[in-house]
Amino acid sequence: MEIKEFTKKLFASAKEAGIEQYELYYMQEGSLRVSAYNGEIEKFSQSQTGGFGFRGIINGKTGNFYSESLSEDIIPLAIKGVITNCEVTGTEEKQELFPGSEVYPKVETYFPELNKISAEDKARFALLAEKTAKEFSPEIESVNTSLCDSGEAENYLANSLGLELESKSNYIVALVELTARKGEEVKEKGDIYIGHCFDEEKAKALAISAAKKAVSALGGTGVQSGKKRVIFKNEAFCDILATFADNFSGESARKGFSLLTGKIGEKIASEKITLWDRPLLKDGYASSAFDSEGVACYDKSVIEKGVLKTFLHNLKSAAYFKTKSTGNGFKPSYKGAVGVSATNFFIEKGETDFDGLLEKMQNGIIVTEVEGLHAGANVVSGDFSLAAEGFMVENGKITHPVEQITIAGNFYELLKTIAQVGNDLYFNSSAVGSPSLMFEDISVSGL
Repeated sequence: MEIKEFTKKLFASAKEAGIEQYELYYMQEGSLRVSAYNGEIEKFSQSQTGGFGFRGIINGKTGNFYSESLSEDIIPLAIKGVITNCEVTGTEEKQELFPGSEVYPKVETYFPELNKISAEDKARFALLAEKTAKEFSPEIESVNTSLCDSGEAENYLANSLGLELESKSNYIVALVELTARKGEEVKEKGDIYIGHCFDEEKAKALAISAAKKAVSALGGTGVQSGKKRVIFKNEAFCDILATFADNFSGESARKGFSLLTGKIGEKIASEKITLWDRPLLKDGYASSAFDSEGVACYDKSVIEKGVLKTFLHNLKSAAYFKTKSTGNGFKPSYKGAVGVSATNFFIEKGETDFDGLLEKMQNGIIVTEVEGLHAGANVVSGDFSLAAEGFMVENGKITHPVEQITIAGNFYELLKTIAQVGNDLYFNSSAVGSPSLMFEDISVSGL
């Protein structure tokens, strides 16, 4: 059954059954993936997942029901499920439905031309990326993964207060992972693209980027321990920012899990830093016009020139702090609870290109990759100690790769001590972005 027709019948039954307020959240996702290996198509896979969550409020208690089916037969089960859930296990924590924002922005999230890409087109893309990577250098031993995937998602939200919203989005994902060898030394690297661009040049660029990472990392050495100037390459700092992103969540602040609680309006970072959450970003692959609660999304600076301006809020955390939701109340799936999630979350780029950062640093280390973020980072205190690798810089020039080093510090202190901000803004697969950043004194453990 079509989702709007199903919702109309479900809501009529809910009203008749005496459910005071009710809401339906529907999500459908599909993908078509093609992967290549050794010059041939290795795998072709297609998936379709989704369903709806139905929420009802009776006598101040809230009940939920979830199903993948949109058949008329499921409606009585949904009504009974919510009523029983309210009576037996329903939460008494105050929950209210959202009637809707006054205005909803227009943001392009669906690109019809991507639907014209066939499985054969994806196969050619994956094969070309694999071939390009193999031909980059004789030190490329194997291309372990070369795939192209297209995805599409549909969301629909309606409630008994008259709210009705729908959105559609699609995207391309491409991934290349490979192995480089020099004697007995082996390096495994990769690169990923998520966005709305699909052509041969993108396939070649992705493959060359992955191959460069692997080949350039061969022959790494250790370094002497001590305080050093460090440039975190954009990709590496994206991973660090993503690890500590929950510190900017109103939910984390409400629960006491963020040391930024109570610091709105205070300077918490270098004035060189502006941190954005931009759901309306053009071509952003986490862009959205509204969140899972029906609140209109809008662009906002979380940190502006070093000053903490806001937390990211859903309705619950906003009510706790006596403010308005920032439109960041998202569900991970139709079954999931509403949490707080960033959209396109990034540090604003500066004006200095990467060569300019090297010139300003003169001597130090470039960190291109960090490992152990789950075990080596305390997301509440901000402390981290991470295995890393990268390159040595001497007299403003990259001289050789370095490995088996450990970078230690504190995320909150890092924000305060940024010396230079690059112009090479990069987004990772979590829609977290950063340019390359230079720091004066970072603890580096090596030899």
